[in-house]
Amino acid sequence: MRRIKLTPITDAEYDVLHEMMHRYFLEINSYESHTEDIDIYFDLYWPALFEDIEYRELLWITYNNKNVGFTVIRILPDWPDSKQTIASIAEFYIEPTYRRSGIGTAAISLLLDDHRERGTALVEADILVNNEPATKFWKNLGFQVQYLQTGRKP
Repeated sequence: MRRIKLTPITDAEYDVLHEMMHRYFLEINSYESHTEDIDIYFDLYWPALFEDIEYRELLWITYNNKNVGFTVIRILPDWPDSKQTIASIAEFYIEPTYRRSGIGTAAISLLLDDHRERGTALVEADILVNNEPATKFWKNLGFQVQYLQTGRKP
């Protein structure tokens, strides 16, 4: 039987996360329209990830006790009711060899179950606009596009 779990990433595992997250950034760079040097961007992102770590959850996605992906979730107060929380999935990654096997779907199911138990008002996922595989994945799980954010260099 396949065993899929979400487990907290410990401080001692940050080096392993760093390596996996760098592979993720290299992959999603093809969907970015404004990032010329992904290594510079990643070097800026990595320390920023930990600046407000008390509002983030870093979780391994494990399959048969092997880390096959990760997710970064920001826990935010809802607006206008700050007594409620929103879980915003900022990053979600499954290693390519484990994709299309149900692991990602099972991981999101576990995450939704956890946040339902916590009383979270909404779980949302950030998606790069040109990332059609991710858009399809999230829509298949019942997530709906709520807004589009635009941007440009001055």
